[in-house]
Amino acid sequence: MTAQGYIHAWEHYKDELTLLDKKLELLYKRRQKLTPDPQTDSFRGMFVSEDEFIRLIGEQEIDEELQEEEMALLGDIQEMEAYIAGRIEESRNKGVFLPLSYAASVFGLSAIEERFVMLGLAVELDRKYERIFGFLQDDLTSKTPNISLALQVACSTPEDMRAARTTFVAPEGKLARYMLQREEQDFRGQSLLSKPLLLDKRIVAFLLDSGEVDPKLKPAVEMVYPDNELAPLLVQEDFQQRLRGFIHEEQQSPAAERKRLAFHLWGNAGAGKKLQVKHFSSYYSKPLLIANLADVLLHAARFEEQVSAIVREAILHQAVLCFTRLEELYPEEPDLAAQQRLGRFHELLDGYGGMIFLLAGKYSRLNWKPKERLLLEHELQVPDEGGRERLWTVFARELGVSADVDARVMSGKFRFTPGQIHRALTLARGYSAWQREPQADAKPAALRTDALYKACYQQVQHKLERKATRIEPRYQWADIILAPEQKDQLRNACNQVKYRGVVYNDWGFEKKLAYGKGLSMLFAGPPGTGKTMSAQVVAGDLQLELYKVDLSQVISKYIGETEKNLHEIFEEAQLSNAVLFFDETDALFGKRSEVKDSHDKYANIETAYLLQKMEEYQGITVLATNLLNNIDEAFLRRINYVIKFPFPDSEYREKIWQSMFPPAAPLSEDVDFRYLAQRYEIAGGNIKNVVLSSAFLAAEAGEPIRMQHIIKSIRHELQKSGKILARQEWEDY
Repeated sequence: MTAQGYIHAWEHYKDELTLLDKKLELLYKRRQKLTPDPQTDSFRGMFVSEDEFIRLIGEQEIDEELQEEEMALLGDIQEMEAYIAGRIEESRNKGVFLPLSYAASVFGLSAIEERFVMLGLAVELDRKYERIFGFLQDDLTSKTPNISLALQVACSTPEDMRAARTTFVAPEGKLARYMLQREEQDFRGQSLLSKPLLLDKRIVAFLLDSGEVDPKLKPAVEMVYPDNELAPLLVQEDFQQRLRGFIHEEQQSPAAERKRLAFHLWGNAGAGKKLQVKHFSSYYSKPLLIANLADVLLHAARFEEQVSAIVREAILHQAVLCFTRLEELYPEEPDLAAQQRLGRFHELLDGYGGMIFLLAGKYSRLNWKPKERLLLEHELQVPDEGGRERLWTVFARELGVSADVDARVMSGKFRFTPGQIHRALTLARGYSAWQREPQADAKPAALRTDALYKACYQQVQHKLERKATRIEPRYQWADIILAPEQKDQLRNACNQVKYRGVVYNDWGFEKKLAYGKGLSMLFAGPPGTGKTMSAQVVAGDLQLELYKVDLSQVISKYIGETEKNLHEIFEEAQLSNAVLFFDETDALFGKRSEVKDSHDKYANIETAYLLQKMEEYQGITVLATNLLNNIDEAFLRRINYVIKFPFPDSEYREKIWQSMFPPAAPLSEDVDFRYLAQRYEIAGGNIKNVVLSSAFLAAEAGEPIRMQHIIKSIRHELQKSGKILARQEWEDY
């Protein structure tokens, strides 16, 4: 027979079924030597007769005429096998896709294992085989071949049968792991030979020419094909070139020295980890299978089965295998189940021969020791300010929006990854469209500033609320009454954030400073002089979140706990670039004392640790203290701005009195702000309390706010601190 290539898979299966028919016929002929004619034996399968027993133990001579018939069938079978092999080779040369041959190749199946797969597929192609298998197994209720029948059909010699048994005995074998259906019912009462040979449903679907991803794996997996359109790499292009160069060098090395590769990439959400892997796969024209471990772990009881199916899918598609959310497998306090799950995950990865990428949001020290695989690690860091500025500009243009906010300012305020910048602009466009009137023209929509900042805050997921309280900034520059010197210092501090891009990026100071690029300020002054208000003004001017650190949640009597709490605060703040406001810092950051005992030693360590974290933090840290003399001098040298808040004199007290009353408040004509400022020496915080208290007194009396209400409130406010007004100081009112 002349071998011509197959046109499609079904033509191939037709020849395979013809070959199977001949093998089944040969098996039937051999069975005739051992069993009587089933047509004349109405009790076949119900008992073993004496004649059948003699035949089974081989005490009867073989019919020579039947042996000659077997030899003829064997010749036909061998000729058919050679014919099919020739046609498969021709099909391969012409690029015709044959699922069975492809699967055998990618999974590395032996010729006998491929026959087992075809035998299991037969019942899916033609139902006649259900009756044939039932007949040959003396059980018409058994519609699939068992292992005994499979060995008899697929193997030619006893030696082949003994070797092929290991395929089913070894659970880690490729046939058992990837091709056969897992045993859902208990077969412990059965021998190995009596167990059914069942193909996995996914394998059946693939062999019947279905190239879709296993539906059972959705939505945990995503297949990305090489011809998919990808967003360009706007940052970290050097890493992509480095990755390709390394692969090229590896491919040029001798085959004996090549190793399988795995890459562990980590970085904040939106850093571009998946995009890097997509570009890599597309460059090498390889499909990419992305699996989200967080979704896989939703069904933890089936974790091993799911991961095994994912690996099988990657093998079927010859894809680059990528797992995201790797940190889900590394909990902070792993239990025994988590450790076992992680170990099994590593074992399954060892069974995959292709490229592997493991992506994580944060670094975890992997305890995976791959077999014959090189594991490389790399962090995708947040882009520098120049890179972030370019991203703000490019994404705004792509989304068709224009913003009044300078991209350079936004890049300096928010240490965002590319994904966070894109999502922030997308959300801001939606918020702005919702808040404005419809526009008739098609010009780029201007983003509202408040909408843009709201969208930016939504990109940040942190846990600062555990040890800090968020303060909504409500004050502006006009609300704060300070001397020009202090106000200028505050404005200069804000400008240091606004023009970070110019100084660090354009003027090259980024290369000169390894750390210490954040902004630290110390507000020192008596209570009520405007320190907390100034922190709100700074946060409001820069439109950043403000968190007041709760010292009761930070300071701990246990050694090392204070440092741990500080580390957590700065780590979470780094995600949002929030303004950290430490009030009453004397309790935590006082003078470093002479070491007289272990308590002094560890107190000094806490202070040194705070200095270190403040220098590493690239956001804004504001410290407030009532006693500047209690702050260590070495500590002060590391502060960018030390702003002293003096007790207000009568001139500034008068301005504070006037600014505290809102325009809608009903004020009596007898209210004399100058008299109040000159007569009573109280700070702004006390004035605020007095104003509010007097307003309630007036509301209760049902009249405008009078001097008598204010003087009465002043008496109460001073009594809190132990001061008593003389009668002549208030009797006029």
